[in-house]
Amino acid sequence: MAQNNKNKRKLAAVLLGIVGVAGLSVASASTLTVNTTNEVALGSDTFESCDTAVNVDYAYDAATQEFTDLTVAGIAAECVGEPISVIVESASGSTLFTSAAAATVTGGTTTFTGALAGNAISTDLGDVTVVIG
Repeated sequence: MAQNNKNKRKLAAVLLGIVGVAGLSVASASTLTVNTTNEVALGSDTFESCDTAVNVDYAYDAATQEFTDLTVAGIAAECVGEPISVIVESASGSTLFTSAAAATVTGGTTTFTGALAGNAISTDLGDVTVVIG
């Protein structure tokens, strides 16, 4: 009989624990506040580009056999004052350089001094992504 009471108490404790956890999860979900003032919208827009083609060139230090600067040239006058971002990847896909967020087109040529410093000229360069605007 004593064994039977212990089993009943264990069962009651387990059930109470399950109900408690379930109650906590319901209580947690019921206190979740959802801000409905912001809506999600999907769509597309057409915009005019300030340029359709630019030239990318690299400078290197002959003494160290390393790349130094990266230059984006042939930028249209309409792009002056627009933000510019550049990402250079190796042939294997690793990022070698990402420009600072505050870079701005100041003329027909924008140079990123020291952009590729430390990368040997034997490095196989991959994709270069230039975004203006």
